[in-house]
Amino acid sequence: MASGRTKGPVCGIENCRSKWYDEGEDGYLYCENGHRSRTLIVGQDEDDFTPAARTRTRSQRNTDEIEKVYKYFKGQQAYDLYLKCLQLILRHQIWYLVHEKGLPVELETVVFALWALRIAPLEGKIAHIHDYDSQSQVFTTDESDIEHEGDTFASASRKEKLKGMPGLTDALALCYLGILTLRLPITPGDICDWATNGKLPYLRAIKHVPKSMKERLPARYHAYLDPNGLLQFHRFHSALVDLETSMANEYGIIWPTLNRPLLLFRYLKELALPLELYNATTRLAEIIKYDFTPPMSMNSKLGIRHLPEAQLISCLVICVKLLYPFDDLRRYPMTTSEPAATTINWEEWQSHMSTYRRDSRGPALLYTKGELANLQEKDIFSMSGRQLDQYLDWYKDAFIDWERIASSEDGQFRNALYEMFPTTEDRPQESSTELPDQSTMSNKLDVVKAVHSSMHPRKAIPNEEMKEDALRPGQGYAYYRKLEDLPEQAKHFYEEAARVVGLSLDMLIKAVFFTERKIERWRKDEKRRATGQRVEDAD
Repeated sequence: MASGRTKGPVCGIENCRSKWYDEGEDGYLYCENGHRSRTLIVGQDEDDFTPAARTRTRSQRNTDEIEKVYKYFKGQQAYDLYLKCLQLILRHQIWYLVHEKGLPVELETVVFALWALRIAPLEGKIAHIHDYDSQSQVFTTDESDIEHEGDTFASASRKEKLKGMPGLTDALALCYLGILTLRLPITPGDICDWATNGKLPYLRAIKHVPKSMKERLPARYHAYLDPNGLLQFHRFHSALVDLETSMANEYGIIWPTLNRPLLLFRYLKELALPLELYNATTRLAEIIKYDFTPPMSMNSKLGIRHLPEAQLISCLVICVKLLYPFDDLRRYPMTTSEPAATTINWEEWQSHMSTYRRDSRGPALLYTKGELANLQEKDIFSMSGRQLDQYLDWYKDAFIDWERIASSEDGQFRNALYEMFPTTEDRPQESSTELPDQSTMSNKLDVVKAVHSSMHPRKAIPNEEMKEDALRPGQGYAYYRKLEDLPEQAKHFYEEAARVVGLSLDMLIKAVFFTERKIERWRKDEKRRATGQRVEDAD
């Protein structure tokens, strides 16, 4: 097989150190241990024919490709790269809020200052991370956390909040804290709505990360930048409470109160409610001592009733139930000057609100992006042609990675197919289901006018003419502790109020009930105090 003369360097296959011998009958080199070289030895042709350039074998090409695709960072480098990717997404979020939604440019400075405070405690942790698979990496607020249940926000996570890995929800919470610091009339409902239906990066946020950074980022971190579900209200508020309390105790930050006048006026406009509710809500908040300040305590068990946003909307809902109840009972005011001297036709209110929501979808009744993400297989059969086109366009933009297709081996072939069979036609593209600001404002005012024109007066009866079985405004007040307790009209109102403020329907029901209990305790204290005063006077 071999002539005995050595040729070339040592073998090296499986740590073999023997030298290559001359080629065998098949044209390959062999060593004394029987290993065969990968390269075919091509001799000099007698006619001086120049052979083709040597190419790599398939196994070598596959090895190079695998190293190129899966050559990601580990340990400290991966941790640091993830934070840089998240910071880049945060920049996109701020850009959207400032340039698309018209918020002040100062928001960028405030949010970046909060971001610096958020990641400051991670410096020491990053320095001690050496192994990607190490169990020392603790993710306390990432997108893979189990959804919290119940009424409360766990205090254990707040104590270690600033030491844990930040996630996309933390980035959105920092944006809202910047808005809160500037006292802008923006609600958590706006943040969640923009993250679901707008361009505020959350779903498929990893698309905003450059390809060169994604290739170096381990798959574990990809999952944190690419959530597979919509943003949940409870998850957002949990991250928000954790950041508020942790930063307040760690850095001594005193968060400002909600901008109650602007927010309350906005609630009345969004829900097409009478202006008389403004003073009633303000007075009720003063009575039960709501200051609408974010919670600061680290040890107490914080719940929905401690959220300032929930406190404000619950006071408004209670005033609506007092002055314009949802039942059919007749309640007679003493004078025509009372706010309760008029009643809201809740059927008309529901009709006008539904019409406004339907008109905002356009003539084709297009879906919102949140609805597109929640569609089921059975919903396809009830779609119109335009709705089906919208769903396919959304799926293409959300889940097809064009960069990866272009860089693949058959990328040119796929692009040629897409050019032959385009996925979009020459039709107007609705980039968003949101209406222009001027049109939206005009439509909202039309709803307010229509609702107010449907209100009718209630007969006023003085005390001397009042019958024993007749009711005054506020009497026969109904408590709703569960979703099943809500009448149909009350359910629609609760849903609209929860959407505006950024709470789930269950969260709003509980917040209202907690405020009602607080009012009952205040009434008992006032009655006890009045009784004690009369006893002292008698003595």
